[in-house]
Amino acid sequence: MLEKNFKLMPEEKAALKLRSLYENYGYNFYRMSRFEEYDFYADKKDFLTSKSILTFTDLNGKLMALRPDVTLSIIKHIKNSPGVQKFYYDEKVYRVPKNSSGFREISQAGVECLGPLNDSNIKEVLELALLSLKNLADGKNFILDVAHAGMIAQLLEEKQNKSEILKCLAEKNLHELKILNAPEKLIALANLEGPLKNSLHVLDEGTAEIISSLEKIFPGKIHIDFSVTSNLNYYNGIIFRGFIEGVPDSVLSGGQYDRLMSLIKNQSSKAIGFAVQLGVRS
Repeated sequence: MLEKNFKLMPEEKAALKLRSLYENYGYNFYRMSRFEEYDFYADKKDFLTSKSILTFTDLNGKLMALRPDVTLSIIKHIKNSPGVQKFYYDEKVYRVPKNSSGFREISQAGVECLGPLNDSNIKEVLELALLSLKNLADGKNFILDVAHAGMIAQLLEEKQNKSEILKCLAEKNLHELKILNAPEKLIALANLEGPLKNSLHVLDEGTAEIISSLEKIFPGKIHIDFSVTSNLNYYNGIIFRGFIEGVPDSVLSGGQYDRLMSLIKNQSSKAIGFAVQLGVRS
């Protein structure tokens, strides 16, 4: 029998490294269908990176959608459990990327940690995010930008122009934030820069302790940056985004999404996770 050496594509190599990493941390592989009923995604479009959904009609006439997001599908299909459930995945999603005019099949890996989480679980997911970036960076510099959705939501609780303020916050447009009469504390958060030790004081004690302990393992790799914004209807805790030197857009994004968990499973539970875009190019 002839043996043939198959050459793996860069994204396949990256996926294998990440799968090994996640399994070593006790995460279980999760496999799912490539499509769901369209209605499942339709009322949760705010959570999706791309609002466009690729649909088709099943033989029974039901409108179906090719999966635009993995997190939603995992939450929908997992069984309720009294303990913490830890999953990882290596899947394809179908969406319209930023600055693109059409749908693409995108390779994605990531982890989801769900249940009665504590600070140790949250720290573990952030540590995995940093290790994922290190694996993908392959010697290049990488950074994890971190913020807190709960703090942003609290500051904007009474504001009618939340969406406009959030847009300016994401752009770090301090001038427009002042014109929109954004809270002074939020403007100060948008203006944060410099060493991590100068920013930790803005976070609550538990979050600051998590970030501080990770900084000792990954010195200089974590920044507090409140331009990292996510949908406040779903995210409620730590939110984060990862960057690699030479790659213009973020390659990793995630956060704590207890509200989304409550919406889909109709139960009081916590959840945190992230997704890694594979096959990124510098």
